[in-house]
Amino acid sequence: MNQAIQFIDRIEFNEQTQLLTFFAQVSGLMVECIIDTHSLAISDNAAAKLYFESLRFDYEELAEQLIEDEEYNSAGQIEIKALN
Repeated sequence: MNQAIQFIDRIEFNEQTQLLTFFAQVSGLMVECIIDTHSLAISDNAAAKLYFESLRFDYEELAEQLIEDEEYNSAGQIEIKALN
C-alpha cells in the first residue's frame, strides 16, 4: 500500500445523481473517489453504506491504482465503475 495515499472513513451518497463518494488523502490533499451506482438501484444512504462496506477494500484498491496512474477527471476526481 502506498503510504502517500490514505483512505478516510467517510462516504457520501447523493440520491438524485446516484453517485457514491468516498475520500482519499493523497500527500495531504483530499481526493474524491466517485462511483456511479445507477446500475445498482441503491435507494438511500443506508443502502449505499452497506454496499460500499461490503466492497470497501476492492474499491480502495481500484482507487489507489487510478490515483497512482494519475487518472483524474477534469474536476480532479477519481471515477470508478460500480462493482456488482
